[in-house]
Amino acid sequence: MTTFLLDRAQLVKIGNEYSHSGHPNGGIPQGTLCGPKCFLVYINNLRMNVPLYKYVDDSTLIEICDRNDVSAIQESVDIAARWAEQNNMNRSGQLYVSVVRSVLEYACPVWHTNMPQYLS
Repeated sequence: MTTFLLDRAQLVKIGNEYSHSGHPNGGIPQGTLCGPKCFLVYINNLRMNVPLYKYVDDSTLIEICDRNDVSAIQESVDIAARWAEQNNMNRSGQLYVSVVRSVLEYACPVWHTNMPQYLS
């Protein structure tokens, strides 16, 4: 396992061209069979104040609250950012996307499911 995680090189191939090799100083190799499980073990100690969904190499924070409630999502995003920095992890493009939906007074649900629905 140590040789799998340490002293590895990576490069990019586009067509027949290769980039210069780089030597990552942290994280889990992507595109490997045991990479997803290693990642889940790696981020197992990441604890949030809101639900945290961990999948392969992605984590999603979700919060549902009333307009009058105090949101805990920003605190959780800050915790995740500090954790990523302390663990030498790069954050991908967007760290936080907010979706606010207003409640329609006279609306009724047309379709409902108990399954969580989110996109990352």
